[in-house]
Amino acid sequence: MSELKTTREQIAYLKSVLLSQLLLEANEELSTTTGYRHNLKQQINRVNNILEPIVRKEYDKVYQADAEMTTNILNKIESLMNKIAKYQIEELVMLESIVQKYEDNKEWFIKYAESEFLRLD
Repeated sequence: MSELKTTREQIAYLKSVLLSQLLLEANEELSTTTGYRHNLKQQINRVNNILEPIVRKEYDKVYQADAEMTTNILNKIESLMNKIAKYQIEELVMLESIVQKYEDNKEWFIKYAESEFLRLD
């Protein structure tokens, strides 16, 4: 398996796309309230349309290096984004606490925690 190398620029673009997607989903949850703004959704979609081709170009480079690993990583990111989008405020606070524990004890998590990747056929 080849080593995946990402640049700060790639990560920044990816973060922008992911955060835009979270914003879109949060905005959709407001669709039945007085706070809903359809033009906000349109603006976020425009931003995504600008960012996605750039991210796609960078993604293609990484995918060519290791398709299986890239697919698994993106599946994990998508799963996490879907979960975060559905969380309530108190769950987000708890999640931040869990992430902080991971940050403080990465070695322990790497040694004892598991992350399952699917084999591509």
